[in-house]
Amino acid sequence: MAGGKPAVTPEHILTGHTPEIVDLANQLRGLVRAAAAELAETAYPVWHAIGYRHPAAGYVCGIFPYADHLKVYFEHGRFLPDPAGVLEGDGQQTRYVRIQDEDELAAKAPALADLVTAGIGFKN
Repeated sequence: MAGGKPAVTPEHILTGHTPEIVDLANQLRGLVRAAAAELAETAYPVWHAIGYRHPAAGYVCGIFPYADHLKVYFEHGRFLPDPAGVLEGDGQQTRYVRIQDEDELAAKAPALADLVTAGIGFKN
């Protein structure tokens, strides 16, 4: 970008995290894209997150890396169906799924994909 700030990428968000967290984040990025290819991926440096927006539904979810785990926040998580019981949190709107390792990601992957799809279909 001429004369402006350089674009921040998802890879910038993951800089400084352990290889394990980076790998988990990249696996989650692939899962989100596989669940809904039409989502646009954007780095949010202020939030320290990788977010996903749908052309019609708006902001759907974001991957937030921490020192020893990741959280996938769903913008309208409180209102999404969660038959697998993976959503945590008690905010007025958002809920998240915590992922600590590859085994946990594998166990929660089907529910995460369903939540991405449900988040796209959510209507206020």
